[in-house]
Amino acid sequence: MRICFIIPPETHSIESSVPKGLESGKGVYPKLGLLYVAAYLEEKLGIVPSVIDAPAERLDYEGLERRVREVDPDLVGITTLTFNLIDCWKTVRLVKRAVPRAKTCVGGQHVTLYPDETLGLEGVDYVVHGEGEQVFVWLVEALRKGGQFEDLVKIPGLGFHHDGTPCVNKHQHKLESLDELPLPARHLVDLNNYDHIAAEGDKLATMQTSRGCPAKCLFCDIRMTKFRKRSAEHVLAELRYLVDRGVDDIFFVDDTITIDKNRLFEICELVERSGLDIHFKISARVDTVKPQLLEALKKAGCYRIHYGVESATPRHLKFMQKQTTPDKIRQAFKWTHDAGIGTFAYCMIGIPTETREEMMDTVDFAIELDPDYAQFSICTPYPKTALYQSMLEAGYIPGDYWREFAKNPSEDFRVQFWNKDFSEDELRELQSEAHRRFYSRLGYIARQAKNVRSWRDLRSKAGMGAKILLRQLNR
Repeated sequence: MRICFIIPPETHSIESSVPKGLESGKGVYPKLGLLYVAAYLEEKLGIVPSVIDAPAERLDYEGLERRVREVDPDLVGITTLTFNLIDCWKTVRLVKRAVPRAKTCVGGQHVTLYPDETLGLEGVDYVVHGEGEQVFVWLVEALRKGGQFEDLVKIPGLGFHHDGTPCVNKHQHKLESLDELPLPARHLVDLNNYDHIAAEGDKLATMQTSRGCPAKCLFCDIRMTKFRKRSAEHVLAELRYLVDRGVDDIFFVDDTITIDKNRLFEICELVERSGLDIHFKISARVDTVKPQLLEALKKAGCYRIHYGVESATPRHLKFMQKQTTPDKIRQAFKWTHDAGIGTFAYCMIGIPTETREEMMDTVDFAIELDPDYAQFSICTPYPKTALYQSMLEAGYIPGDYWREFAKNPSEDFRVQFWNKDFSEDELRELQSEAHRRFYSRLGYIARQAKNVRSWRDLRSKAGMGAKILLRQLNR
Protein backbone atom coordinates (compact mmCIF):
# COMPACT_ATOMS: atom_id res chain seq x y z
CA MET A 1 0.00 0.00 0.00
CA ARG A 2 1.38 3.38 -1.04
CA ILE A 3 0.64 6.09 1.52
CA CYS A 4 1.25 9.80 1.17
CA PHE A 5 0.91 12.57 3.76
CA ILE A 6 0.25 16.12 2.59
CA ILE A 7 0.55 19.50 4.27
CA PRO A 8 -1.57 21.66 1.91
CA PRO A 9 -0.50 24.95 0.30
CA GLU A 10 -1.40 28.03 2.33
CA THR A 11 -3.03 30.15 -0.35
CA HIS A 12 -6.55 30.48 1.06
CA SER A 13 -5.91 30.84 4.79
CA ILE A 14 -8.55 32.73 6.72
CA GLU A 15 -7.30 36.08 7.95
CA SER A 16 -7.88 36.02 11.68
CA SER A 17 -6.05 37.43 14.68
CA VAL A 18 -2.73 37.87 12.83
CA PRO A 19 -2.52 39.80 9.53
CA LYS A 20 -1.88 37.74 6.41
CA GLY A 21 1.11 39.87 5.52
CA LEU A 22 2.76 39.09 8.83
CA GLU A 23 2.02 35.37 8.60
CA SER A 24 3.17 34.98 5.00
CA GLY A 25 6.47 36.73 5.54
CA LYS A 26 7.65 34.82 8.60
CA GLY A 27 8.79 31.59 6.97
CA VAL A 28 8.01 27.91 7.57
CA TYR A 29 8.77 25.63 10.51
CA PRO A 30 8.61 21.81 10.25
CA LYS A 31 5.19 20.52 11.33
CA LEU A 32 5.47 17.58 13.68
CA GLY A 33 1.96 16.10 13.61
CA LEU A 34 2.19 14.21 10.33
CA LEU A 35 5.82 13.29 10.96
CA TYR A 36 4.82 11.54 14.19
CA VAL A 37 2.04 9.65 12.39
CA ALA A 38 4.44 8.72 9.58
CA ALA A 39 7.04 7.46 12.07
CA TYR A 40 4.48 5.37 13.96
CA LEU A 41 3.26 3.87 10.68
CA GLU A 42 6.81 3.00 9.66
CA GLU A 43 7.61 1.45 13.05
CA LYS A 44 4.43 -0.60 13.48
CA LEU A 45 3.70 -1.71 9.90
CA GLY A 46 6.98 -1.24 8.05
CA ILE A 47 5.35 1.11 5.54
CA VAL A 48 7.52 4.06 4.49
CA PRO A 49 5.15 6.82 3.36
CA SER A 50 5.83 9.89 1.25
CA VAL A 51 5.48 13.34 2.79
CA ILE A 52 4.68 16.41 0.70
CA ASP A 53 5.03 19.66 2.65
CA ALA A 54 3.66 22.10 0.09
CA PRO A 55 4.50 25.36 1.96
CA ALA A 56 8.06 24.23 2.69
CA GLU A 57 8.59 23.00 -0.88
CA ARG A 58 7.00 26.18 -2.28
CA LEU A 59 4.45 24.12 -4.20
CA ASP A 60 1.33 25.68 -5.69
CA TYR A 61 -1.67 23.49 -6.54
CA GLU A 62 -0.36 22.67 -10.01
CA GLY A 63 2.95 21.53 -8.57
CA LEU A 64 1.21 19.59 -5.82
CA GLU A 65 -0.96 17.75 -8.33
CA ARG A 66 2.13 16.72 -10.29
CA ARG A 67 3.71 15.35 -7.12
CA VAL A 68 0.56 13.41 -6.18
CA ARG A 69 0.39 11.83 -9.65
CA GLU A 70 4.05 10.82 -9.33
CA VAL A 71 3.52 9.19 -5.94
CA ASP A 72 0.29 7.50 -7.13
CA PRO A 73 -0.90 6.78 -3.58
CA ASP A 74 -3.58 4.39 -2.38
CA LEU A 75 -4.23 6.40 0.79
CA VAL A 76 -3.57 10.09 1.45
CA GLY A 77 -3.45 11.67 4.90
CA ILE A 78 -4.02 15.43 5.05
CA THR A 79 -3.68 17.65 8.10
CA THR A 80 -5.73 20.78 8.69
CA LEU A 81 -6.43 23.58 11.10
CA THR A 82 -9.68 25.51 10.87
CA PHE A 83 -7.85 28.42 9.30
CA ASN A 84 -6.59 26.42 6.34
CA LEU A 85 -9.70 24.27 5.90
CA ILE A 86 -10.30 25.69 2.43
CA ASP A 87 -6.82 24.63 1.33
CA CYS A 88 -7.34 21.21 2.90
CA TRP A 89 -10.59 20.70 1.03
CA LYS A 90 -9.03 21.87 -2.24
CA THR A 91 -6.26 19.32 -1.63
CA VAL A 92 -8.78 16.53 -0.99
CA ARG A 93 -10.48 17.25 -4.32
CA LEU A 94 -7.10 17.56 -6.04
CA VAL A 95 -6.17 14.07 -4.84
CA LYS A 96 -9.46 12.64 -6.10
CA ARG A 97 -8.86 14.26 -9.47
CA ALA A 98 -5.21 13.19 -9.75
CA VAL A 99 -5.63 9.62 -8.47
CA PRO A 100 -9.36 8.71 -8.50
CA ARG A 101 -8.89 5.39 -6.69
CA ALA A 102 -7.04 6.99 -3.75
CA LYS A 103 -8.75 7.19 -0.38
CA THR A 104 -8.44 10.37 1.66
CA CYS A 105 -8.11 10.70 5.42
CA VAL A 106 -8.19 14.12 7.11
CA GLY A 107 -6.86 14.79 10.60
CA GLY A 108 -5.59 17.65 12.72
CA GLN A 109 -6.98 20.06 15.26
CA HIS A 110 -9.91 21.16 13.09
CA VAL A 111 -11.11 17.57 12.73
CA THR A 112 -10.88 17.06 16.48
CA LEU A 113 -13.23 20.02 16.88
CA TYR A 114 -15.55 19.18 13.96
CA PRO A 115 -15.28 15.48 13.01
CA ASP A 116 -18.84 15.07 11.68
CA GLU A 117 -18.70 18.27 9.65
CA THR A 118 -15.34 17.34 8.11
CA LEU A 119 -16.54 13.86 7.18
CA GLY A 120 -19.45 15.49 5.38
CA LEU A 121 -17.20 17.36 2.94
CA GLU A 122 -17.09 16.08 -0.62
CA GLY A 123 -14.16 13.73 -1.24
CA VAL A 124 -13.36 12.99 2.42
CA ASP A 125 -13.37 9.22 2.98
CA TYR A 126 -12.06 9.06 6.55
CA VAL A 127 -11.38 11.42 9.43
CA VAL A 128 -9.22 11.00 12.52
CA HIS A 129 -10.19 13.06 15.55
CA GLY A 130 -7.87 13.31 18.52
CA GLU A 131 -4.27 12.14 18.41
CA GLY A 132 -3.64 10.33 15.17
CA GLU A 133 -0.67 8.01 15.56
CA GLN A 134 -2.49 4.87 16.70
CA VAL A 135 -5.76 5.54 14.88
CA PHE A 136 -4.13 5.91 11.47
CA VAL A 137 -2.19 2.66 11.90
CA TRP A 138 -5.39 0.86 12.90
CA LEU A 139 -7.11 2.30 9.82
CA VAL A 140 -4.35 1.02 7.53
CA GLU A 141 -4.57 -2.42 9.13
CA ALA A 142 -8.33 -2.45 8.56
CA LEU A 143 -7.96 -1.35 4.93
CA ARG A 144 -5.42 -4.10 4.31
CA LYS A 145 -8.15 -6.56 5.33
CA GLY A 146 -10.66 -4.96 2.98
CA GLY A 147 -11.99 -2.06 5.04
CA GLN A 148 -14.96 -3.96 6.42
CA PHE A 149 -17.51 -2.18 8.62
CA GLU A 150 -16.95 -4.56 11.54
CA ASP A 151 -13.26 -3.58 11.58
CA LEU A 152 -13.70 0.16 11.05
CA VAL A 153 -16.39 0.54 13.70
CA LYS A 154 -14.00 -0.78 16.37
CA ILE A 155 -11.40 1.94 15.79
CA PRO A 156 -11.77 4.74 18.37
CA GLY A 157 -11.26 8.22 16.96
CA LEU A 158 -12.13 7.21 13.38
CA GLY A 159 -14.87 8.55 11.14
CA PHE A 160 -15.94 6.78 7.94
CA HIS A 161 -18.87 6.20 5.58
CA HIS A 162 -20.96 3.02 5.59
CA ASP A 163 -23.60 2.49 2.92
CA GLY A 164 -23.75 6.25 2.41
CA THR A 165 -24.15 6.98 6.12
CA PRO A 166 -21.43 8.86 8.05
CA CYS A 167 -20.19 7.07 11.16
CA VAL A 168 -17.96 8.77 13.75
CA ASN A 169 -16.58 6.58 16.52
CA LYS A 170 -15.83 7.89 20.00
CA HIS A 171 -12.43 9.37 20.90
CA GLN A 172 -9.53 7.04 21.56
CA HIS A 173 -7.65 7.14 24.84
CA LYS A 174 -4.52 9.28 24.64
CA LEU A 175 -1.11 7.73 25.11
CA GLU A 176 -0.04 8.24 28.71
CA SER A 177 3.66 7.71 28.04
CA LEU A 178 4.89 9.75 25.11
CA ASP A 179 8.14 7.75 25.21
CA GLU A 180 6.17 5.03 23.40
CA LEU A 181 6.21 7.17 20.26
CA PRO A 182 9.13 6.92 17.85
CA LEU A 183 10.98 10.08 16.90
CA PRO A 184 9.27 12.08 14.12
CA ALA A 185 10.07 10.82 10.60
CA ARG A 186 12.25 13.79 9.64
CA HIS A 187 14.11 11.60 7.14
CA LEU A 188 11.03 11.93 4.92
CA VAL A 189 11.45 15.71 4.49
CA ASP A 190 14.33 18.00 3.56
CA LEU A 191 15.15 20.11 6.61
CA ASN A 192 16.93 22.59 4.35
CA ASN A 193 13.49 23.71 3.10
CA TYR A 194 12.65 25.32 6.44
CA ASP A 195 13.51 28.82 7.59
CA HIS A 196 11.99 31.48 9.81
CA ILE A 197 12.52 35.18 10.29
CA ALA A 198 12.82 34.77 14.08
CA ALA A 199 15.32 31.89 13.90
CA GLU A 200 19.00 32.29 14.67
CA GLY A 201 20.39 29.16 13.03
CA ASP A 202 20.81 27.86 9.51
CA LYS A 203 19.10 24.48 9.84
CA LEU A 204 15.86 24.42 11.81
CA ALA A 205 13.84 21.75 13.57
CA THR A 206 10.85 21.63 15.88
CA MET A 207 10.54 19.33 18.89
CA GLN A 208 7.77 18.42 21.29
CA THR A 209 8.60 17.07 24.74
CA SER A 210 5.08 17.20 26.19
CA ARG A 211 1.43 17.56 25.26
CA GLY A 212 -1.38 19.38 27.01
CA CYS A 213 -1.67 22.45 29.21
CA PRO A 214 -3.54 22.77 32.53
CA ALA A 215 -3.86 26.57 32.29
CA LYS A 216 -7.29 28.20 32.00
CA CYS A 217 -6.74 30.90 29.35
CA LEU A 218 -10.20 31.79 28.03
CA PHE A 219 -9.15 32.11 24.38
CA CYS A 220 -7.26 28.81 24.06
CA ASP A 221 -8.64 25.59 22.57
CA ILE A 222 -6.37 23.32 24.62
CA ARG A 223 -7.08 24.90 28.01
CA MET A 224 -7.22 22.61 31.02
CA THR A 225 -5.95 19.55 29.14
CA LYS A 226 -3.90 16.86 30.84
CA PHE A 227 -0.16 17.43 30.81
CA ARG A 228 1.72 14.39 29.46
CA LYS A 229 5.46 14.27 29.02
CA ARG A 230 8.45 12.47 27.60
CA SER A 231 11.32 11.46 29.85
CA ALA A 232 14.45 13.61 29.92
CA GLU A 233 16.49 10.72 28.47
CA HIS A 234 14.08 10.36 25.55
CA VAL A 235 14.34 14.09 24.86
CA LEU A 236 18.14 13.95 24.94
CA ALA A 237 18.15 11.10 22.40
CA GLU A 238 16.19 13.24 19.96
CA LEU A 239 18.49 16.21 20.53
CA ARG A 240 21.49 14.00 19.69
CA TYR A 241 19.71 12.84 16.53
CA LEU A 242 19.14 16.44 15.41
CA VAL A 243 22.65 17.66 16.20
CA ASP A 244 24.12 14.69 14.30
CA ARG A 245 22.17 15.89 11.26
CA GLY A 246 23.44 19.45 11.42
CA VAL A 247 20.44 21.09 13.09
CA ASP A 248 21.55 24.23 14.90
CA ASP A 249 18.22 25.85 15.86
CA ILE A 250 15.42 24.03 17.68
CA PHE A 251 11.98 25.32 18.61
CA PHE A 252 10.31 23.36 21.40
CA VAL A 253 6.64 23.64 20.46
CA ASP A 254 5.28 22.31 23.75
CA ASP A 255 2.27 24.28 24.90
CA THR A 256 4.07 25.06 28.16
CA ILE A 257 7.33 23.17 28.64
CA THR A 258 7.97 24.85 32.00
CA ILE A 259 4.95 23.28 33.76
CA ASP A 260 7.10 20.44 35.15
CA LYS A 261 10.15 22.31 36.41
CA ASN A 262 11.92 19.24 37.82
CA ARG A 263 11.84 17.49 34.46
CA LEU A 264 13.04 20.63 32.67
CA PHE A 265 15.93 20.97 35.14
CA GLU A 266 16.80 17.34 34.39
CA ILE A 267 16.72 17.97 30.62
CA CYS A 268 18.98 21.00 31.01
CA GLU A 269 21.40 19.05 33.20
CA LEU A 270 21.58 16.16 30.73
CA VAL A 271 22.20 18.54 27.83
CA GLU A 272 24.96 20.34 29.73
CA ARG A 273 26.64 17.08 30.79
CA SER A 274 26.40 15.65 27.27
CA GLY A 275 28.38 18.53 25.78
CA LEU A 276 25.81 18.96 23.01
CA ASP A 277 26.14 22.34 21.32
CA ILE A 278 22.49 23.26 20.78
CA HIS A 279 20.52 26.47 20.50
CA PHE A 280 16.82 26.42 21.21
CA LYS A 281 13.78 28.45 22.15
CA ILE A 282 10.68 27.59 24.14
CA SER A 283 7.23 28.90 25.04
CA ALA A 284 6.35 29.53 28.68
CA ARG A 285 3.89 31.19 31.01
CA VAL A 286 5.34 34.09 32.98
CA ASP A 287 4.22 32.47 36.24
CA THR A 288 6.25 29.29 35.61
CA VAL A 289 9.79 30.72 35.51
CA LYS A 290 12.28 31.60 38.24
CA PRO A 291 15.90 32.81 38.04
CA GLN A 292 17.40 29.39 38.83
CA LEU A 293 15.44 27.69 36.05
CA LEU A 294 16.30 30.46 33.59
CA GLU A 295 20.00 30.11 34.40
CA ALA A 296 19.78 26.36 33.74
CA LEU A 297 18.01 26.98 30.44
CA LYS A 298 20.67 29.47 29.38
CA LYS A 299 23.49 27.03 30.16
CA ALA A 300 21.71 24.34 28.13
CA GLY A 301 21.50 26.61 25.07
CA CYS A 302 18.18 28.47 25.33
CA TYR A 303 18.36 31.75 23.42
CA ARG A 304 14.72 32.92 23.50
CA ILE A 305 11.50 32.39 25.44
CA HIS A 306 8.08 33.15 23.96
CA TYR A 307 5.70 34.56 26.57
CA GLY A 308 1.98 35.26 26.41
CA VAL A 309 1.75 38.85 27.64
CA GLU A 310 -1.70 39.59 26.16
CA SER A 311 -2.50 42.89 27.92
CA ALA A 312 -1.15 45.65 30.15
CA THR A 313 -4.55 46.10 31.80
CA PRO A 314 -5.26 44.03 34.94
CA ARG A 315 -9.00 43.73 34.26
CA HIS A 316 -8.37 42.24 30.83
CA LEU A 317 -5.81 39.78 32.20
CA LYS A 318 -8.41 38.73 34.75
CA PHE A 319 -11.14 38.42 32.10
CA MET A 320 -8.85 36.20 30.01
CA GLN A 321 -8.09 34.07 33.09
CA LYS A 322 -4.35 34.58 32.64
CA GLN A 323 -3.78 34.36 36.40
CA THR A 324 -1.04 36.97 36.28
CA THR A 325 -0.48 40.72 36.63
CA PRO A 326 1.55 43.36 34.76
CA ASP A 327 4.11 43.36 37.59
CA LYS A 328 4.55 39.58 37.37
CA ILE A 329 5.03 39.92 33.62
CA ARG A 330 7.66 42.62 34.15
CA GLN A 331 9.44 40.42 36.67
CA ALA A 332 9.54 37.41 34.32
CA PHE A 333 10.95 39.49 31.46
CA LYS A 334 13.58 41.05 33.76
CA TRP A 335 14.65 37.66 35.10
CA THR A 336 14.84 36.29 31.55
CA HIS A 337 16.93 39.17 30.25
CA ASP A 338 19.18 39.05 33.33
CA ALA A 339 19.85 35.39 32.50
CA GLY A 340 20.98 36.42 29.02
CA ILE A 341 17.95 34.96 27.24
CA GLY A 342 15.97 36.87 24.61
CA THR A 343 12.20 37.16 24.61
CA PHE A 344 9.17 37.18 22.30
CA ALA A 345 5.99 38.89 23.53
CA TYR A 346 2.57 37.77 22.32
CA CYS A 347 0.16 40.64 22.88
CA MET A 348 -3.53 41.08 22.20
CA ILE A 349 -5.77 44.00 21.28
CA GLY A 350 -9.52 44.24 20.78
CA ILE A 351 -10.44 42.39 23.97
CA PRO A 352 -14.16 42.85 24.77
CA THR A 353 -14.77 46.35 26.25
CA GLU A 354 -11.13 47.35 25.65
CA THR A 355 -10.67 51.02 24.75
CA ARG A 356 -8.23 52.47 22.25
CA GLU A 357 -6.20 53.92 25.12
CA GLU A 358 -5.93 50.49 26.75
CA MET A 359 -4.78 48.96 23.46
CA MET A 360 -2.04 51.58 23.16
CA ASP A 361 -1.13 50.95 26.81
CA THR A 362 -0.40 47.36 25.79
CA VAL A 363 1.86 48.60 22.98
CA ASP A 364 3.69 50.86 25.45
CA PHE A 365 3.98 47.91 27.82
CA ALA A 366 5.50 45.74 25.09
CA ILE A 367 8.04 48.46 24.31
CA GLU A 368 8.87 48.72 28.03
CA LEU A 369 9.40 44.94 28.24
CA ASP A 370 11.88 45.23 25.34
CA PRO A 371 11.51 41.78 23.74
CA ASP A 372 13.35 40.75 20.58
CA TYR A 373 9.99 40.44 18.84
CA ALA A 374 6.38 41.27 19.60
CA GLN A 375 3.20 40.14 17.89
CA PHE A 376 -0.06 42.02 18.33
CA SER A 377 -3.05 39.79 17.63
CA ILE A 378 -6.70 40.81 17.56
CA CYS A 379 -8.69 39.03 20.26
CA THR A 380 -10.50 36.30 18.33
CA PRO A 381 -13.04 33.81 19.72
CA TYR A 382 -11.68 30.62 18.16
CA PRO A 383 -13.89 27.56 17.60
CA LYS A 384 -15.00 25.62 20.68
CA THR A 385 -13.07 27.89 23.09
CA ALA A 386 -14.56 29.22 26.32
CA LEU A 387 -14.29 32.72 24.83
CA TYR A 388 -16.35 31.67 21.81
CA GLN A 389 -18.92 29.96 24.02
CA SER A 390 -19.24 33.17 26.04
CA MET A 391 -19.75 35.09 22.80
CA LEU A 392 -22.57 32.73 21.80
CA GLU A 393 -24.22 32.85 25.22
CA ALA A 394 -24.07 36.64 25.22
CA GLY A 395 -26.01 36.66 21.95
CA TYR A 396 -23.32 38.67 20.21
CA ILE A 397 -23.75 36.46 17.14
CA PRO A 398 -26.97 34.72 16.06
CA GLY A 399 -25.53 31.21 15.76
CA ASP A 400 -22.50 28.94 15.69
CA TYR A 401 -20.86 30.46 12.63
CA TRP A 402 -17.64 28.44 13.01
CA ARG A 403 -19.65 25.23 12.73
CA GLU A 404 -21.41 26.56 9.65
CA PHE A 405 -18.02 27.30 8.10
CA ALA A 406 -16.84 23.78 8.98
CA LYS A 407 -19.87 22.38 7.11
CA ASN A 408 -19.62 24.73 4.12
CA PRO A 409 -16.12 26.24 3.74
CA SER A 410 -16.29 29.47 1.76
CA GLU A 411 -13.52 31.75 0.57
CA ASP A 412 -15.54 34.84 1.52
CA PHE A 413 -15.73 33.76 5.18
CA ARG A 414 -14.84 36.50 7.66
CA VAL A 415 -13.79 36.01 11.27
CA GLN A 416 -15.96 37.87 13.78
CA PHE A 417 -14.18 39.74 16.55
CA TRP A 418 -15.77 40.58 19.87
CA ASN A 419 -15.39 44.28 20.54
CA LYS A 420 -18.57 46.11 19.61
CA ASP A 421 -16.89 49.52 19.88
CA PHE A 422 -14.61 48.95 16.88
CA SER A 423 -15.20 47.68 13.34
CA GLU A 424 -12.91 45.06 11.82
CA ASP A 425 -11.22 47.74 9.70
CA GLU A 426 -10.61 49.87 12.79
CA LEU A 427 -9.12 46.92 14.66
CA ARG A 428 -6.89 46.05 11.70
CA GLU A 429 -5.63 49.64 11.58
CA LEU A 430 -4.97 49.65 15.33
CA GLN A 431 -3.11 46.38 14.88
CA SER A 432 -0.97 47.88 12.13
CA GLU A 433 -0.31 50.91 14.30
CA ALA A 434 0.80 48.66 17.16
CA HIS A 435 3.31 46.86 14.95
CA ARG A 436 4.57 50.13 13.46
CA ARG A 437 5.12 51.67 16.87
CA PHE A 438 7.01 48.64 18.13
CA TYR A 439 9.14 47.88 15.07
CA SER A 440 9.91 51.37 13.73
CA ARG A 441 12.01 52.47 16.71
CA LEU A 442 15.52 53.41 15.60
CA GLY A 443 17.16 51.59 18.50
CA TYR A 444 15.24 48.44 17.71
CA ILE A 445 16.14 48.60 14.00
CA ALA A 446 19.83 49.07 14.84
CA ARG A 447 19.76 46.07 17.17
CA GLN A 448 18.15 43.86 14.53
CA ALA A 449 20.64 44.99 11.88
CA LYS A 450 23.49 43.78 14.09
CA ASN A 451 21.90 40.33 14.34
CA VAL A 452 21.40 39.66 10.61
CA ARG A 453 22.55 36.10 9.81
CA SER A 454 22.71 36.20 6.01
CA TRP A 455 21.54 38.02 2.89
CA ARG A 456 18.44 35.84 2.93
CA ASP A 457 17.78 36.85 6.53
CA LEU A 458 18.34 40.50 5.63
CA ARG A 459 15.85 40.28 2.74
CA SER A 460 13.22 38.64 4.96
CA LYS A 461 13.55 41.20 7.73
CA ALA A 462 13.71 44.13 5.33
CA GLY A 463 10.62 42.88 3.51
CA MET A 464 8.70 42.47 6.74
CA GLY A 465 9.85 45.89 7.90
CA ALA A 466 8.64 47.48 4.67
CA LYS A 467 5.20 45.86 5.07
CA ILE A 468 4.93 47.19 8.61
CA LEU A 469 6.02 50.71 7.77
CA LEU A 470 3.96 50.90 4.57
CA ARG A 471 0.80 49.57 6.28
CA GLN A 472 0.65 46.48 4.08
CA LEU A 473 0.33 43.79 6.76
CA ASN A 474 -3.20 42.94 5.65
CA ARG A 475 -2.21 42.31 2.04
